[in-house]
Amino acid sequence: MNGLAVDIGGTWLRWKALGERGEEGRVAVAEADPLSVLERLVRRNEAGAVGISFAGQVDGGRILASPNVPLPPMDLAAYLHERTGAAVAVENDLDCAALAEAEEWKAEDLVVLYSGTGLGAGFVVRGALVRGHRGMAGELGHIPYREAPFACGCGKRNCVELYASGSGLAKWRAFHRCEEEDLAALRDSERSECREIYRNYLDGLLAAAGTAITLCNPEMLVLGGGVIRANPWLLKKLSARIASYALPIACRELRIEMSRLENASLRGAELLAERLASR
Repeated sequence: MNGLAVDIGGTWLRWKALGERGEEGRVAVAEADPLSVLERLVRRNEAGAVGISFAGQVDGGRILASPNVPLPPMDLAAYLHERTGAAVAVENDLDCAALAEAEEWKAEDLVVLYSGTGLGAGFVVRGALVRGHRGMAGELGHIPYREAPFACGCGKRNCVELYASGSGLAKWRAFHRCEEEDLAALRDSERSECREIYRNYLDGLLAAAGTAITLCNPEMLVLGGGVIRANPWLLKKLSARIASYALPIACRELRIEMSRLENASLRGAELLAERLASR
């Protein structure tokens, strides 16, 4: 049975065909209708098993909310199955990343913390993915943090994602009219407002990491996402200060690593498709 893995993020929709064609590609989410792209990919690759990683709140194949992707609440798995006949599994993108990172690092207790367009986490405890009652465990970006002068994609104004994500950085840059586009440039800016954006980003990332470590007591914290990958020096910064943000005893024997996977969410979607195909 041919398979298809798809990662629908806030910026890109990426895919990888698992059958003979082995097609790979991506398209900007803002320039495409994700539903049409999905259906076209399944048919073109004759995929009988489809794994989807989705940047939003997901429960049993249903999208409950998608702050960074232009799709309404819907049963995505059922929608795609009805139109193509394929077996479909849909998981939150950070849950998919957690599955992939646990496989990569051979870890039983692991937290992934990704800062990209949004900020999110995925938890693996005793080898099992933690989804929560309605699939929303790990939505770390939306814990209450500090009040901001603008709203998050979820509608609130105090989410840590407003400080420690790519979308949050963009909003603060626009608010303060900072021309510096990357985190290092903000850190080294001559303007105090721009340097403050960097400091707030780092503090927000540390607060999110400290919360996850204190709650889950993992053996590993794996960092990833577009902002972190573009600024690998954040690993050293976070490692040096994390004990001030997490329960100190939970930091003992804790490994903090950068993701080694080019796209962990897409790899997690592959795992979903492979499991469906093996049934």
